[in-house]
Amino acid sequence: MFENNKKHIFIISSIFVVSSTFSLVNANEENPADTCNSASELFKEGDIDGALEEARWCVTQLEQMKQSQIGKFFKDEINGYKGGKLATQQVMGLSSVERSYTKSGSTIKVSLTGGASAAGNSAFSALAKFGLQMGGSGTKVRIQRRTAVINNKGNSVQLIVTLKSGGVLNFDSKGVDEDELIAFAKKFPVKELDEARN
Repeated sequence: MFENNKKHIFIISSIFVVSSTFSLVNANEENPADTCNSASELFKEGDIDGALEEARWCVTQLEQMKQSQIGKFFKDEINGYKGGKLATQQVMGLSSVERSYTKSGSTIKVSLTGGASAAGNSAFSALAKFGLQMGGSGTKVRIQRRTAVINNKGNSVQLIVTLKSGGVLNFDSKGVDEDELIAFAKKFPVKELDEARN
């Protein structure tokens, strides 16, 4: 059952591998307001193709700004675990934020995966729920009033939280038992992160 869940999450998450061939846009290079205004001006001038390109760029910048705001919920320290480097990716309408936390040789990797927009979140959430249903039966738990499934396989424990805003928050661990992983997840600002994405 654990392997099936991992396969479904892996399939969904593997889309981000494609992003290694793309360089991420630096949202600070231009002001999104300027880009959005430029799209409007090009449209008024009758340059539909140019307006579309600028509008896409405007949306990309806004999505990246929102993603960087979400990153602040991946705090530097949670429940005694120190956070490593924060990694963000965005490609093909999906976004990912990831950070590993370590304490005394134990590691917990936290990753948020979902759509870069409300519509994308809804679609991703449906896919994730389908994957979990197909994956079978982990133990269901509640994390800050969100449904979660925990899968325990020896030295590896995975906790998958389905967010109300759409998307999935994963807690993957090595050398951490089930109770400790749940305790960590309960200290993570799941509710605040979820509400900020709405």
